[in-house]
Amino acid sequence: MVYLYDDTIRFYIILLACIALVYIPFIGKYVRLISTMIHEGGHVLMGLLLGERIVKVNLFSDASGEANVTVSNKFKKLLIAIVGYPSTALMAFFSFWLISEDYHYYYVIGITALFFIFLLLYIRNLFGVFWALSFVIANALLLYYQQLTFIHILAQIYACIIFVESIFSCFILLYISFVSPKTQTDATNISDVIYLPKQLVAVLITAFNLYFAYLSVMYFFPNIN
Repeated sequence: MVYLYDDTIRFYIILLACIALVYIPFIGKYVRLISTMIHEGGHVLMGLLLGERIVKVNLFSDASGEANVTVSNKFKKLLIAIVGYPSTALMAFFSFWLISEDYHYYYVIGITALFFIFLLLYIRNLFGVFWALSFVIANALLLYYQQLTFIHILAQIYACIIFVESIFSCFILLYISFVSPKTQTDATNISDVIYLPKQLVAVLITAFNLYFAYLSVMYFFPNIN
């Protein structure tokens, strides 16, 4: 247990635990929805910036989600579709930066507030409401009782989950694009607008996320002495 007091060792224990955690039945799908919420949030944010109406966001028990956003032209459809997967990679990078600046407490406040806003304004299906409500309540209790040690660890857990999913979700997208190309994905929506093969679109999205994952590792992962 003495190793847990070493910041570097603790970080990599948390990272490895998160990699294992996302594949544990039921629990894994629950925590993967954190990344899904970021993904759908990217679609919503771009829709708002483009002046489109956000109809609803649904989160499902299989860790998937959908953002129903009105689209008035193909250019807006392209921008809304293209931001989903990169949002998770950028959020992972930003999360690690906040943690590197010792903003663990404010990071947990921020992500809790963000999900609470989505709960109030956009999430409409029953499972999604239950998930978001349980997430917000659990975080709010830790913040209220000032459990700073747990908050510190929790911030690292959230960052690692988003980081891991920003990579793994792209490999799932690649698999679907090549093995089941008729399945509707963000790559499909992008392909419909710019007329590139959805497989190539999936490769480009994966390359972007892997690049930012590399930057996260290079800038923020602690060195092992």
